[in-house]
This record gives sequence, C-alpha cells and structure tokens, in this order.
Amino acid sequence: MAEPNKNSVIEAVIVEDKGTKHSSHTQSGQESHIKSSQHRLAAIATAHHIDAKLHEIEHDSLTTRAAFRQLQIKQQQQANLEKIIKVTHDLCRDETASSPDPDWLYRFFEMAKTIYGEGMQNLWARILKQEILKPGSTSLKALALLETMTQREAQALQRACSLACTFGSDGANKLITGFRHPESGMKKYFKPDLAERLALGSFKLPFTDLMLLMDLGLILRTELESGQLEPTSSVPLSGQGKTFMITPLRKSTRIYYYRFSPTGNELAKLVGQKAHPEYLDALMALLSHAFSINSDTGSTVNEKA
Repeated sequence: MAEPNKNSVIEAVIVEDKGTKHSSHTQSGQESHIKSSQHRLAAIATAHHIDAKLHEIEHDSLTTRAAFRQLQIKQQQQANLEKIIKVTHDLCRDETASSPDPDWLYRFFEMAKTIYGEGMQNLWARILKQEILKPGSTSLKALALLETMTQREAQALQRACSLACTFGSDGANKLITGFRHPESGMKKYFKPDLAERLALGSFKLPFTDLMLLMDLGLILRTELESGQLEPTSSVPLSGQGKTFMITPLRKSTRIYYYRFSPTGNELAKLVGQKAHPEYLDALMALLSHAFSINSDTGSTVNEKA
C-alpha cells in the first residue's frame, strides 16, 4: 500500500456546526481543544479516504473502500509527477541537453510520485532539469535522503546553506563558528590561545537544527579546526556570492568550523543559497579581529597591524 504524504499533511477546511458555534464559547479551553482535534482528525481521515468508521453507516464494503483509496492514491501520485514535469518544462530553455540514465529516471519517478508539497515539487523539478542538462549530477543516494526529508528538515538545510561558505583549496561547504590564535609577545607562553565564537543560533540556525542535519548525515558531527594559518599566505574565502582574501595577523591562527558531508554538499547545490547580508557582516566583523580581509573588488575590509 502506498504511503501517506511524506512532506505535508493535507489541510482541510474545518466547517463548524452552526448550531453549536455560539454555545462553544461557554465551554472550557480544554473541551474546545478536544473538539477541534476531533474535527481535524475527521478532516484528515476524509482527505485520505479512511473515515468509514467515523460514520454510523458504512455505505460500501471494506474491499470497495480499499480499492477506491488505492485508486485515489494512484491518481494523486500521477498528479504529483505531472506537476513536477510541468514545472521542469517551464524551467527548461534552449540549453544543450543529454539523456539521463534510464535506471536513474525510473528511480527518480518512483520517489518523486510521493512528493506532495509544492515547495518540494519545485525542488525535484530543478533536480530533473539539472540531470537532463548534465547526467550524473545528483546521486540516487541523495535522492533517497531527500525523499525522506520533512519540510522542517529541508528548511533547516536551507538555513544552513544560507550561512555556508568555503575557504582554502577545499570546495566543501563549511559553517564557520570562530577562530583562535596565540596571545602576542611573552603572553603566548603563559596564557591559552585567544578564541572568539560566532553564534549560529543568532542567524536562525539553532543547535537543535544543526543536530538534526547531523542525524541526517548532511553535516559531520565533529567541529573541526583548520590547519595553522600564517601571515605569509592569504586564504580565499567565498560565500554569499562574494570572495574575500583573508590573511592572518598572527602566526598559528586556526578557524573552527562544521563541514558538510559529501551528500550534504550535493543537496546544498540543489537547495541553493539565499542572501543573508546580516550573517556575512557578522562573519566579516568576527574574522577582522584575527585577519586582514580584502574583498574580491580589491577594497580592504580590515587592516590591523
């Protein structure tokens, strides 16, 4: 039997009984909540064609009801695929295209038919377009993970992508959380390294969402530390469509970060990156305490001796 909607609960209009509408104001909040829950459950059951036991009379046999529900599910799945195809067609232009692998296409359609939410359907349409333009762009492993993701999980990934950047020669997405560098002068022999942190929760990515993405295998669980960065060499840092060259002000400076997994990087390309100027400003302000920063236009963000 086909599974119910994975991405969003089908919302139905709850029609209040006119005869009890006014009397409901005299009931306790708890009673109103129970009644509302019953109405919501009935609406969900009706939308999924499993409400027969909620009525006094069962008009059809169990076999008939099961067959009707299966027909409705198949029709909705067909509608899901047709919607994804229509959106994909609207996205396509006159680009040079290739033929996706037949096995990939079969698996894609088998998974895509269970995608009910409009936002997720648009995402799957972009995946299909990319595969037509460049076969092999999206792995079946990434598709299988994407199929099981809830709307909340997809939104958490999107928020993480909006804060992601790359630095150094490694093209993987990273979430920078801070830096550390030694004290200056003789203090470095007696005091621990200075460390500063950037709270990702201040930019709508709380640690609970970070843990959620770790559980999905999209972000590695361990916070990592870059190798020692020296004042003699600059490091490229890219994010929000901009590129900066950062040069440490002191020896042995290190950057703290969380790293996207290979599958996380793959899905990040599909989700895309929304502009988040407040975060970029905060990140540059933090790094300016330990780095000299030059933008891709050649202007100096910070210069410290």
